[in-house]
Amino acid sequence: MDRTEALDAVRTHPGWYHTLDLGGGVVVEGSVDVRPFVERALPRSLAGKRCLDVGTFDGFWAFAMEERGASSVVGIDVDDTTQLEHPPLKRVGNVATARKSGIVPGEGFRIAAAARGSAARRVSCNVYDLDVETLGGSVDFVLVGAILQHLRDPVKALERVRSVLAPGGCAVLVETVSTRLSLLQPRTPVAEFRPAMPENRFTWWVPNLSLLRAWPTAAGMPPVSKVPVLHRPLRGNAKGDWIAAVKVAPA
Repeated sequence: MDRTEALDAVRTHPGWYHTLDLGGGVVVEGSVDVRPFVERALPRSLAGKRCLDVGTFDGFWAFAMEERGASSVVGIDVDDTTQLEHPPLKRVGNVATARKSGIVPGEGFRIAAAARGSAARRVSCNVYDLDVETLGGSVDFVLVGAILQHLRDPVKALERVRSVLAPGGCAVLVETVSTRLSLLQPRTPVAEFRPAMPENRFTWWVPNLSLLRAWPTAAGMPPVSKVPVLHRPLRGNAKGDWIAAVKVAPA
C-alpha cells in the first residue's frame, strides 16, 4: 500500500482510537487526542534505541517514538476483541459492539503506517505472552499506553515488560489515574474497581498516583523520577480521571 492508497483507505476506515497526524496536513480524528502530551511523556530523543509500544492500537505512540529517532519500533496488540480482558458481565455486549463497528484490529495501524511512510512494525501479541523471542530481541525503551486499567493483573503484565528490557533500558507508563483518590489518599496505593459501576464497559482499575508507582515497583521496575507528568482529562473519561506518565526502570 502506497501513500495514495493509504489516504484512500483513511476515508473509508470505520474508526480511530487516537487522533493521528498522517503528514501533509492530513489528520484523522480519534476518540482520544494526546498529541499535546507527547513532548512531556516521551524523551526528546530516542536516537539509536530499539523501542516497543505495548497496546499500540492504531500506532500513535509507535509513530511518536519513530519521530524521536528510534532505530526500530515494534507495536504489539491483540488481533481480536475476544482476546481482551473484558469485565465478564460486559463481554458479550462489548464483543458484539466491536464486531458491528467494522473495525478490524491492526488495519488502522497498517493504513497509518503506509500513509506516514513508517517502518514501525505491528506484532500480534498479548502482553501476558510478551517475550524477547516474539520481538526478535530485547528492547531499550517501552511505552505502555493506557492498558493496565483494562487488565485483571497489571503487575503480571509489567513483569513481562521488564523481561524484554535490555540492560540499562527503561519504560514509561501512560495511564489513566483518579485525581480524587490521589488527593484523598496520596501515600496509600488504591484504585477504583470499575466493574462495580454499571456504566463501565472496559475498565478494571483506575489507580491513584501512588498505585501507579506501586504496580511497577512490585514488578521489579520502580519509578526513576519522583514527580509524574500529568495531563488534562481525556474526552469521554469519568469525571476526575486524568492521565499520568511515570518513568520506571528495573531495580
